[in-house]
Amino acid sequence: MTAKISPPKMKTNIEKALALLEAVTPLRVDCGKLCGGRCCHADKEAEGMRLFPDEPPPKDLRVSDTADGGRLAVCDGTCDRHARPLACRIFPLFPYLGTDGRVRAVWDPRAWRVCPLVQGKYCPDRAFIRAVRKAGRLLAATESGRRFLKEQAAEIDQLAALIPRWQLLPRRNAHKE
Repeated sequence: MTAKISPPKMKTNIEKALALLEAVTPLRVDCGKLCGGRCCHADKEAEGMRLFPDEPPPKDLRVSDTADGGRLAVCDGTCDRHARPLACRIFPLFPYLGTDGRVRAVWDPRAWRVCPLVQGKYCPDRAFIRAVRKAGRLLAATESGRRFLKEQAAEIDQLAALIPRWQLLPRRNAHKE
């Protein structure tokens, strides 16, 4: 009797998006040294990084439900970088799904109080920006991902309107690291 050979498991779009952002970071240096890793420390129980639709809960991180049915991964600042959720990997950018159907990598205004990169002194690495955009395109290819990106784009628009001189796109002429 011969053993059955099963075909290799196909990666989901969320797995592909996570893999795209495995080896790229916002700067070519550890950007956490600019702010003491503020993005990795939740001050309150209700703070964390929102999980994307179909994203498996990260191992070793606490996951809590949000009032609107979402899920937050809450970190104490010591997680395994290879097990980080997608929201951590793309921070401080977000794959913004515009009304024209295009995905753009934009500054996430929710990062304004936490991340010095958003304040315009540094421009993210181009490979990082491209990876965030490509991850967004993968997510937008599924119904749940497209719905989530549209909801988040609406929230980004509302928050960006509250910040004077807000720029959605990272500046190319900003200081590069």
